[in-house]
Amino acid sequence: MPSYEPRRLTGHTGAVTCVAFSADGRRLLTGGEDRSLRLWDAGTGTEVRSWEAGPAGVACGALSPDGGLAVSGAEREPSRLWDTSGGTQLRTLGSQEAGAFAVAFSPEGRLVVTGGVDGSVRCWDPRTDEELRRLLGHDAGVTSVAFSPDRRLVLSGDGRIAVGDDHVRLWDLREGRELRRFGASLFVVTAVAFSPDGRFALATTVDALLNAWDVADGHQVDRYPVGTGNLLCLDVSPDGRRLLTGSGSDFYGTDRAAGHQGDDTVRLLDVMDGRELWCHTLHGGNVLAVAFAPDGRRAASAGADGSVLLWDVVP
Repeated sequence: MPSYEPRRLTGHTGAVTCVAFSADGRRLLTGGEDRSLRLWDAGTGTEVRSWEAGPAGVACGALSPDGGLAVSGAEREPSRLWDTSGGTQLRTLGSQEAGAFAVAFSPEGRLVVTGGVDGSVRCWDPRTDEELRRLLGHDAGVTSVAFSPDRRLVLSGDGRIAVGDDHVRLWDLREGRELRRFGASLFVVTAVAFSPDGRFALATTVDALLNAWDVADGHQVDRYPVGTGNLLCLDVSPDGRRLLTGSGSDFYGTDRAAGHQGDDTVRLLDVMDGRELWCHTLHGGNVLAVAFAPDGRRAASAGADGSVLLWDVVP
């Protein structure tokens, strides 16, 4: 555990479901069940502005690389695109009415991908709200989506409450087709990510397992347990050498998930062997979102208790 205390950002009054840095590391976006999106100065921890994001709250959110746009998703309503300079809504992504559990901007900010409550993965042009691709195959809500660094591929994971070999899928965005499925008996996928070089795909599952596969041929290169609770979120450091994870004490009330002890913890791991570099338990409940800053030296985490913490992960 680091010897220093994190900076605590105060303002949210409900569970915080997303954290995202701008590409220059100067801004941090958070959103939560209190129906608000908030933009922060990531250097000082000062709130720049906040605005109401819709009646259903914020289930997921992402910030464009330049920090000028934000996208938010929620259940039972279309995702919304925002101008962060004033907190004004620009448009809705209107053909996914069941809502979204996951959203992401492409690395250069010209595309948005959403993971739908209805199991669809859709790609959008945020400038026009045009739906460019609809990727079908998941038979449960898509809990996480990620662009490859070259934006040609999309990785998605679903939250189906069953053990299966089809919870994580790799898509060719240009051709709009599924390339492969990553298996190994996964159970309720909570987060997916690419390594910064695009060579590896990673996924966390609610039964406290972290999985990694080779993108080129699909073979599994690693699988190890992380903590004792339900593993809920994941991010990879910009240099690809470390992982940030968040755990919780409840997600789905299934026997397999309920068998894990409470573990409301943020962990920094060595990507090579899963060795724990440090951990903290300062969130009062599930850790719902984690993110590295672009410099890799700082990170943010968010919890079900409404807390947002800014960490210096490299002393």
